[in-house]
Amino acid sequence: MKDRLTVLANSPIKGNVLYISMRDLRLLNNHCIHYAYNLSYHYQSQMFIGVPIKDIKCNDVQYSLILENIEDLRKESIKQNLYLTILDNVNTFVKTNKIKNIILDWSPLREHIAFCNNIKDLCTKDKLFCIQIDSHNIVPCKILDVYKRTSSSVKIQLFKHFFEYLNEYDDLQLEKSVNDSNFTSKNMKFIINAWDTLEPHKFNDKKKVSSFKCNIPKYEPAKYYQGTYSAGLKVMDDFFNNKFHIYNECRNNPDVDGLSNLSPYIHLGILSPQKIIKLAYEKFYKKDKDNLDGYVAEIFIWRETSEHFCYHNKDYDNIMGALEWARDSLHEHAKDEREHLYTKEELEFGKTNDSFWNAAENQLLKLNKIHGYVRMYWAKQLVKWTKTPEEAVKIGIELNDKYSIDGNDPNGYTGVMWCICGTMDRGYKDRDITGKIRPLNAPKTKHYEKLWNDEKETEKYLKTKLINRTENN
Repeated sequence: MKDRLTVLANSPIKGNVLYISMRDLRLLNNHCIHYAYNLSYHYQSQMFIGVPIKDIKCNDVQYSLILENIEDLRKESIKQNLYLTILDNVNTFVKTNKIKNIILDWSPLREHIAFCNNIKDLCTKDKLFCIQIDSHNIVPCKILDVYKRTSSSVKIQLFKHFFEYLNEYDDLQLEKSVNDSNFTSKNMKFIINAWDTLEPHKFNDKKKVSSFKCNIPKYEPAKYYQGTYSAGLKVMDDFFNNKFHIYNECRNNPDVDGLSNLSPYIHLGILSPQKIIKLAYEKFYKKDKDNLDGYVAEIFIWRETSEHFCYHNKDYDNIMGALEWARDSLHEHAKDEREHLYTKEELEFGKTNDSFWNAAENQLLKLNKIHGYVRMYWAKQLVKWTKTPEEAVKIGIELNDKYSIDGNDPNGYTGVMWCICGTMDRGYKDRDITGKIRPLNAPKTKHYEKLWNDEKETEKYLKTKLINRTENN
């Protein structure tokens, strides 16, 4: 646990505890919740959870899912005797509720860093304790403190620590009591297990918790997704029970629904990737190791490689973040003749001469996602249709952030940079326009293109998605 912690200001203080949740919006399998419970139990003080919704970078569909999740968490938090609210003004909330200790979750992205720096300044000024905890990664991101520039190098380092952190709570040792002499912010002696299960908080006032204002704004629910813990578990169970056995065979085939569909639940912090992988190991290690290895490569290696890239490279969303060989190669070919040049508007609404690419963009616009393998082709084509590689990166990231259910995420930024700029990759044979960046042809499909280019087919398919979601409500 201690490797997940970064103290931002002062030392723990006797008094109330606030967990500001931006990235890991869940109660279970959350290192921040676990730490907050134990800190508040140590001081026998009140514990609050606050969500600064206005400070979370998200698109419209993500905003709806976040609010739906908060509604769901609000009900569960009352059962667990926990205060939960939307934070409109952190400073006012801290003073009103006599907060002495603030816990922040972690992200490598600049908007999150700026928010946390403001909280750090507040805590420094008002002499409050502030600590940041990485509950989003299995291997804490800061463990890999040297920037590795290829995915294979990151993979080696991640696997060195994988099982240590995957199983860190298997033998949780609890202390009967903890006094101030053996308590420090980074070496907490846990007095309560608040990891896989919670008990109603002992030191919060039950009547005040149930009447505590949450102030959830009105919102339009997402049409085809649910932002709740139970919905995430259903998606996970469906993947494990019905699709896991075909994962390696079908994950690159957009005609088959063979993907986990868990990325939005991980991005929004509704489900813990650590818990998902532990369950996958328990279920498949002995009977389906090949598909397990394939899935771990995606949910663990690629996802945490993306975190590593964005943590160490502050130009994670522009061409200056590319390696020198890739940047030089792209610039050498920047003036190569393009067969087509499209405006951002033409690209955004799928008005190109490439029917397959248009299908991908239509899926993004209508379902807020693109099939994983197709998204690589979608991004790689952009450099062929824009005046500069800089413009290609900018448009790819803007469209993914604006529409994708798992946009505004290190995975998305690294994915676009990998496709266009060769980030975390090696050089290939030099080609016109794309230079030494890895090439990729359009997948051969029978149904995908028709499904997303034929309005009647699309409408028919989306109706089934809508019905399924309604039935789950």
